[in-house]
This record gives sequence, structure tokens and C-alpha cells, in this order.
Amino acid sequence: MIKKMVILFLGFFLTMGSVFARLKAVEMVFVPHGSFMMGTTDYANTQPVHKVILTHDFYISKYEITNSQFADMLNYALKKGYIDTKALHGEGRERTVKCISKSPQKLLDLSDTDCQIKFDGEKFVPLPGKENYPVIEVSWYGAAFYCNMLSEQEGLDKLYDIDDWSCDVYGKTGYRLPTEAEWEYVARYNDARAFPWGNESYSKEKANCESTVGDTTKVGSYSPKGDSKLGVCDLAGNVAEWCNDWYDLYSGKEEEIDPEGSPSSPMVYIPLIKRSWPLKVIRGGSWRYDPSNVKMGVPFTIDTVINKDSYLTYFRSFD
Repeated sequence: MIKKMVILFLGFFLTMGSVFARLKAVEMVFVPHGSFMMGTTDYANTQPVHKVILTHDFYISKYEITNSQFADMLNYALKKGYIDTKALHGEGRERTVKCISKSPQKLLDLSDTDCQIKFDGEKFVPLPGKENYPVIEVSWYGAAFYCNMLSEQEGLDKLYDIDDWSCDVYGKTGYRLPTEAEWEYVARYNDARAFPWGNESYSKEKANCESTVGDTTKVGSYSPKGDSKLGVCDLAGNVAEWCNDWYDLYSGKEEEIDPEGSPSSPMVYIPLIKRSWPLKVIRGGSWRYDPSNVKMGVPFTIDTVINKDSYLTYFRSFD
């Protein structure tokens, strides 16, 4: 099987000593191809439960992408001339990280007080003590851009065209975000479990959710009790995870092979920003979510650009 690379927001610890050097490899977990029953009868938008067949082996990153790792990538991109330096020096809410493209998008919201990465005028640095925490305030575009930079560093195909943000999901080998189906397959593997650790109810030793801690925690803090059967950490709680898919209801088919998700999202009104917006899928819940919402068949939605309540998202890696 040809192995494909995907990214969910996981990570590993990087020190600033690696800035401007090669990005370090993400620690990966091998995922064999197979099939599973996707969805749940718990909610209207998780139905119908249907069979999904994934024909490709792939890898997923073991940990959440950290502040240190993401800052390392931004410094690489800055040196290469891929970052809009004017946006870095904006005032107030305008200070952000944007890439240079025909469709420039916000990658990271530097101006938000929750952001744990800062730009010191020359380079990006994680806040002291937050190096090994999952990166937050990252938009879907920021996650996709990270994937492209990792692919470039390893001499692989960049799967995202940043001029229109389309993705070559199965045609080439490189890093990308997981499809929603791939994410759920990894989380349920291979016994249709309700939670990453099995069918046992949530406990505070297994995941960071329901504000038991009141904030994010270092990646891997709930290992091994909260790990999935494949050994992937933090699939439930801590911070939610971007998927590649646009949000839409399931197709209604009884069986799907290598589903890529909807090619577009219906416009959904978001009260928080008082406007309609196309949405991407996120999975896994967060430290602020009720434990019932970290079940593996429950999708969430959020706009592609960071708003106040979306900083809990991160991504992870496949290959």
C-alpha cells in the first residue's frame, strides 16, 4: 500500500535551538487500513451509522503539535519568505500571522491573550513553560500550512494549494489533516469503542475535559491511561482537533470507500460573530467540553478562521 501522510494536531517537544534548522520529524503511529462503523445514534448530525472502508495504510502523529513545534515551523517559513511580515506588526486585533498567497489567510492569532506563541521582532517564541503544551489560536489554514511546511522539509508533495486551499487527499504522498473518517477510525480502532481508552466511562485520570484542570495540559499528560488502542494520546479532551473535511451531514450511503468529506460547507449562522460562515469539522472535545461530548462518534463544527471560542483546536499527524 502507498502510505499517505496526514496531520491531526499532535506534536512533540522542540527547543528554540532548532530554529532555522530542519524541522524535526513528528513521532508517528502506524495505522493499518481497514473498515469500521462510523457515526452514532446519539445525535441527529451523527447519523446514520454507516460502514467506512479505508484502503490505505497511513501514520498519525502520537502527540499533539506543541507551541514549540509550531513556532519552529513559523520561523522556517519566515526565513523562506512565506510569511507576510506586515501583518506581524499590526496593532491590537490586527497583529496576526498570515501567509503570502493569492488567498492569504490568518494562520495564528498573535493578538489574542490566549495565544502561547509570541513574535519578538525577529522570531517566533513559545511562552516560557508552555513549550510542550498544544498550540492554540491556530486556524484551519494554519494547520494546513504547517502540513505543507513539514512536507517541504521532507521532500514530499505539498498537498495543499495555498492559492485556493484545495487538498489532494489521496493522489500523492505528503502531510495533511486527517479526514473525519480517518480520525474516527483511529479513535475507535478496532473494536468500535466509545472512547479512545475503551468503553469505560470518563474519569479525570484519562482525559482533560469538563474543566477538571481549567486549562490545557502538556501533551501526553494522560498517557497511558487515556491512550487509544494504537497508542495515540489526547484524542479526547485537552484541545479539539481540526479535520480536513468541510462540515455537512453524512451522505446517507450505507457504505463509503475512502470518503473525503463534502467538497464545500453550507453557510451556517454563528451567533458569536453574528454572521454566516462555512465550517470545518473538529473532533475530540476539549478541556471545556462535557465528557459526553468526547465520545468518538461525535463531530463538532467551527469556522476556518479563529474566533474567541475556537482556540481549543489543534492538529495531529498522519502519513
